[in-house]
Amino acid sequence: MARALEQLGDRYGIFGFSGYGRKRVEFLRIQSFDEPLGAPVWQRPGGLKPMKSTRMGPAGRPAPHMLDAEASSLKVMLLLSDGDPQDHDYGEDRTDREYGLRDTAQALREAEAGHIIPFNLTVDAAGHDYLRRMCPPHGYLVLRSVEDLPVELPKVYLRLRGA
Repeated sequence: MARALEQLGDRYGIFGFSGYGRKRVEFLRIQSFDEPLGAPVWQRPGGLKPMKSTRMGPAGRPAPHMLDAEASSLKVMLLLSDGDPQDHDYGEDRTDREYGLRDTAQALREAEAGHIIPFNLTVDAAGHDYLRRMCPPHGYLVLRSVEDLPVELPKVYLRLRGA
């Protein structure tokens, strides 16, 4: 995807996230908007390991602020995940998903209010169950496996870009 964006001449950044409670949300820089694509960038994803929880709401909130600085008339935030929004303090117990769904939906609406197009992709087979509650029908895609990502991600981006 990064190579395709480079060829299109579009500016982009690549970031990761994890969390453990509302005060321990980690936002990871893989590639900043101004960083050239090269060996250091290619090595960073290989060094990533599963961390903690999938705290999507707070993780999605820095992106609109970062995109504010970009001059582009089209701003897209692609959120890739392997599961539903969950964290140890997202509700009465760890199995309660309601708070995480609502918090993430709110973060996505905040991005839209900032003229950013959010789009969610997941490799979670149960993704339709929760993504349809957080996103409009055209705002997400459930992939069969992570191996589908290199083929589907550019298609999604080009569709969002209007190409």
